[in-house]
Formats: sequence, structure tokens, C-alpha cells
Amino acid sequence: MGIVRNLCSLKFEVKVVEARNVKLKSSPSSLFVRFYLHAGSNRKVELNTTEICSRSDKDVMIWNQSFGLECQGDETAIEELERESVVFELRRRKTTSFMSKWSRSELVGRGEVSWKSVMESDGMEIERFVVMCEKKDEEDCNKPLMLKIGLKLQASKLVNTKRVEDLCGCKDCKTCDCLDYEAFVVACALDGI
Repeated sequence: MGIVRNLCSLKFEVKVVEARNVKLKSSPSSLFVRFYLHAGSNRKVELNTTEICSRSDKDVMIWNQSFGLECQGDETAIEELERESVVFELRRRKTTSFMSKWSRSELVGRGEVSWKSVMESDGMEIERFVVMCEKKDEEDCNKPLMLKIGLKLQASKLVNTKRVEDLCGCKDCKTCDCLDYEAFVVACALDGI
């Protein structure tokens, strides 16, 4: 007989809105946000926003960029996700070189938000400023580097992973002549709804 496992579909939405109180350098550079999402089995997915030019006349750097991801997992995966965090890094890249796209970036600040806080929020959705721990000197403690982000999580149950023969009345589809095989497949699909 088949093993019954309840699978869930997880939809993640990560929104990077803006950065405030960024200390600008005298040389031209671009800023971007890199973030890491837990992918199970001690793996992480790395995603980058678009790079925007940092200018001295801007106090706020605006991205307003969203990322959507979807995956499937069982209850264990959800419990594991609850113990993880999304790590955000504000990064800077020099733009003076003609190969600036491939040059290394430097870490400006780093912060994280736990998925548990998202799961415990109303509608499993948050939008907040994350105080970024700066890599170097903290001269102005009154104006910490902040990144405004939004996180949303949607979970929905999928079809139970039952085998067709578990739903068949004879319980032995290997020997019976089930002409309604397609009907059993539809029944499996409807069983999870």
C-alpha cells in the first residue's frame, strides 16, 4: 500500500523597498541588496536586487523590487523553515571600471529577519525596517543604516501522495481490470482539495 504524506505548497514573497542612512563614498559606486533564503539540507539560495547608483544628493536609496518563489515540502520542512532567517546584505560595487558588473562587491551592512516572526504575524506578512549592522566604524549611532523590507509567506495543502491503488475498492489494482483508472487519478486530485 502507498505511504500517505501531506505536502504543502509554500509561496515566498520578498520585497526590498529602500535603504536609509547609507554613508556614501567619494568615488562613484552602485548599491544592491543580496539576500539568502533557506533551501533545506543546509543549502541557501542567493538573490540580488538590481544595482542603483549611489549619489550624494540622495538620502534614501529606493529599489521597490519584489521576488516571488514557490516550493513544496512536508510538515518537517515547515518546522525547519520556522527555525531559519532571511539574511539581507547591503553591498557596494565600484562603478569606475568598465568591468564593474564583474568586480567584487563590498559588504556595507547586514541584517536578518526570522521566518518565525513572519509566521506569527497577522496574515503571515510583515513590512518593516531592519537595522543593518555596519561592517566598519559606527560613527553616528543616531542614524543607523536601515533597510525596509517586506516578507510574505503563503502555505497551502497539496494533494496527499497516495497511490491510486489505495483508493481503489479492490485494493489490488495489479490484478483487477480497472477501466476507470483516470477517475481514480481525478479522485486523488480532489482528495487534497
